[in-house]
Amino acid sequence: MNRLDRAVIAGLVLVVVLAAVAIGGPAFAPNGPGPSVPATVAVPPVAPYREGVLGRPTNINPLAARSQADRDLVALVFSGLVSRDVAGRPIPALAQSWASSTDGATWTFALDPLALWQDGEPLTAADVVFTIQVLQDPEYRGPGAGSWTGITASAVDDTTVRFELETPIGGFLDLATQPIVPAHLLDATPPGAMADDAFGKAPVGSGPYQIIELDPDHAALEPSTVLAAPAPDPASPTPGPSRDPLATDRPLGPSSSPAPAIRRLELRFFDDPDLLKAAFHAGELDAVSGLDQAAAATLVTTPGARAVRDPSTTLTAVLVNLRANRPAFADPRTRAALLGAIDRERILTVAYGGFATRADGLIPPSSWAFAGSASPPVARDLKASTKALTEAGWTKAKDGWRRATDKEPQTLDLLVADRTVNPVSFAIASQIAADWKALGFAVDISERDPAVLATDHLRTGDFDLALVEIAIGHDPDLYPLLASSQTRTGGANVIGLQDPALDELLEAARAPADQAVRVAAFTALQTRLSGGTYMLPIAWPDEVIVLKERVLGPPSRPVSDGSERFGDVLTWRLADDR
Repeated sequence: MNRLDRAVIAGLVLVVVLAAVAIGGPAFAPNGPGPSVPATVAVPPVAPYREGVLGRPTNINPLAARSQADRDLVALVFSGLVSRDVAGRPIPALAQSWASSTDGATWTFALDPLALWQDGEPLTAADVVFTIQVLQDPEYRGPGAGSWTGITASAVDDTTVRFELETPIGGFLDLATQPIVPAHLLDATPPGAMADDAFGKAPVGSGPYQIIELDPDHAALEPSTVLAAPAPDPASPTPGPSRDPLATDRPLGPSSSPAPAIRRLELRFFDDPDLLKAAFHAGELDAVSGLDQAAAATLVTTPGARAVRDPSTTLTAVLVNLRANRPAFADPRTRAALLGAIDRERILTVAYGGFATRADGLIPPSSWAFAGSASPPVARDLKASTKALTEAGWTKAKDGWRRATDKEPQTLDLLVADRTVNPVSFAIASQIAADWKALGFAVDISERDPAVLATDHLRTGDFDLALVEIAIGHDPDLYPLLASSQTRTGGANVIGLQDPALDELLEAARAPADQAVRVAAFTALQTRLSGGTYMLPIAWPDEVIVLKERVLGPPSRPVSDGSERFGDVLTWRLADDR
């Protein structure tokens, strides 16, 4: 199982984005001394960019980051081999160029030969190999545990990394966004002890910003004092085997990026969303992130405020148990009836404050792989749902719906994360329950701790229906989520789906190929998914950041995590430039 597979499982295991808790213990330490400034030189004051973040940092090591605040800081301080542009397409980061073999089994990346860590040490292929080997180590228990399985990383030389894949996949570049860590600072730390290493309190990265001040309440970052030298001759050859359609046209390194326009970033961390909103109203902040969509929709009505909504590749959906011991949901007409009864437009408006897109399939509408013609919209229609249930063999009486073999009417048991953890999910579940009751079913909502929901119910198949959030990603790979083989322990096919015809389409869609071939494969896959209604898609919620007018530049971009909003932070500006 690779990181793409694990990303889907993580979406199921977490189910919801957990609110960060207050951090105890020793305070964070700053990232060492910055550049010295002669006492005789007057340094003009710098107007910082000030963002309030709901949640607090716990560990700024990419191999131990847990909270959203952790991931935000990691995105600013560290880099992966590959990044993504505002359209979600892969672009060079630490790697200047890459290429793959024709079958997609071998990938070769050329690193910037002048890349440095923020402490001045060279960044080499050994750092990349070290990072991947930690992620693969059975003792490692961090957020990337179990990823990169079946992939061998090797350093061809100091500036060339090669990956050999046991199972070639078209979405390998999603893996290459993994932030790289410095081997010279972490190679003495056992993989199982990464979360306890002091590096997470004083991180040294290779990204555009470095941390100057850090404690549980705030972080201050300034442009890295280690700048890359000019890029090598763009006419230099691309290394490795035959070119892949996604290979870079020419070497492009970090040195090709613009210098940061904002000279200081300050992040303030909050536990209470009301205190966060109050600080924004008081003019103490230029931006707010981490609020749920409905709260962000309210805050954006503040005079002088605007919202940037980033379409998410995370799907809110109802999982339907399709195992043999849940025969009530075996007929696709039954599943289609349940979907057609849900007032998803009301969910978008009320639960998400308008900051979400209705889901009519399992591929994000922002994705290159999305085919609207293969994912026709399903409007709410109780009459059509009633007809579909009748055709599927259900009979409606005064006490509810029952199948011919049932002695009692069917009660729909909907599992959802506890409302104290994720009130938005509970609000959505409540709307769904109301809609199914309007169709004539008895419905029970069962709240669970997210971890219990994932481990004791989803992984074991002990559920009827469950409202979850699923991380689909930029390069959608639905194989781990739906393939028949993935019902075994460790697989992500928790609904127990067995469909050999679908398996072939899933394999074709994930296979390395020319973009046009993959688009056609995904269109065929979505056509099959629409006819099967294997799960009930609800919405694609946006990641929303609320900004004051003085902040110029952040564009809307598809994201798999809120931290990706910093993907083009080097181009951001402050209008008053003070």
